[in-house]
Amino acid sequence: MFDVKQNIHVRIELSIPGAGSVIHVAELAEMDAQTCALVRIIELDPADTIRGCATQEKSVGMANAPNPVVPHPDTYTDFPDIEHRALSAEEFEGLWAEAMAAFPDF
Repeated sequence: MFDVKQNIHVRIELSIPGAGSVIHVAELAEMDAQTCALVRIIELDPADTIRGCATQEKSVGMANAPNPVVPHPDTYTDFPDIEHRALSAEEFEGLWAEAMAAFPDF
């Protein structure tokens, strides 16, 4: 039998000196202890309004194209400009449904 890992859901707030902050809510697939593959991502503004979303294949409204491989959330303490918290799969799916409603052509 093999171990099937559940995807990770996380909210990330990145402070960029001189440029403000970026808020992402992401679904990640663990690759190893250091990295994850990006599955889906939602970009929020400071008022938590959805501004964009993306998968590996498609992106709409995102300020920048997402990276296909990102640091594992367990490593975020190594990055002083990142604040994060775990989300439940249900919380993420609710936000993803809102993103799909905001971008029906996605």
